[in-house]
Amino acid sequence: MTRTRTISTALALVATISLAACGGGEDPTTSPTGTGAAPTEGTGGDEGTSSSPTEGSGTGSGEATTGQSSATRDGCPATDDQVPHGAATGQSADLDGDGQPDELWLSAGTDREVGVRTASGAVFSVGFSAGAPQAATALGQRLGDGSAIVLLNTGRSVSLYAVVGCALVPTMNPAGDQYTFDLGFTGYGTGVSCVDLGDGLQLVGLLAETESADSFDVTRTAITLSDDGTSAANGDTVTVASDAGADDPAVVSAQEVSCGDATAQVTEPQ
Repeated sequence: MTRTRTISTALALVATISLAACGGGEDPTTSPTGTGAAPTEGTGGDEGTSSSPTEGSGTGSGEATTGQSSATRDGCPATDDQVPHGAATGQSADLDGDGQPDELWLSAGTDREVGVRTASGAVFSVGFSAGAPQAATALGQRLGDGSAIVLLNTGRSVSLYAVVGCALVPTMNPAGDQYTFDLGFTGYGTGVSCVDLGDGLQLVGLLAETESADSFDVTRTAITLSDDGTSAANGDTVTVASDAGADDPAVVSAQEVSCGDATAQVTEPQ
């Protein structure tokens, strides 16, 4: 089923999507995990104002801390910046376009940052905040349209970022807020995924709605990215499962955050 509304009314989800993204109090806000939730164009993040998968709800926390001119086939130019001591790191998909796997990291301590270290030696990051108590997780992927994205899951929502010009920048929704997905906190979405709809991986918001004590309906909303991933809007919403059991793969995936084969997530140190 489709639910939409702009972040101005609600970070992860009430736009033209039926996947959930809620907007609400985090910087940056995030959207629901799992497949099936409708991405909202909503505001906010974990603390959230309700909205379906948002197209830009929530503001990104801080500005990109570094940034070169642009990525090339040789990757981003190496920088003098280093990954902070104690940060958690993990392999990511190629995010700077040189064909080599890169690395995501999440800093330790009070200054919360999510960042990238490319195979070529470039290091760049952006700060964030969140109201949920759990550790944040992050994963990165390159989509079929060429966009390189990072999904930051702070527990109640998932904030969307893009790697553009050798910097990590918040992806904005039509309302001018950071695009986020709801993870069930506001009821507009429950998960995030990336699926091949014919042109390579595409980002989608998922919503698994309870129809009875043991059955769910799952909807999927396509997220359209533009300007190298710096902008996002909700696309078509379709039903992918009806009256499905809790252990049905469609229901399970609609309550997770994944993106193609990028299932390994970096977890923020505690």
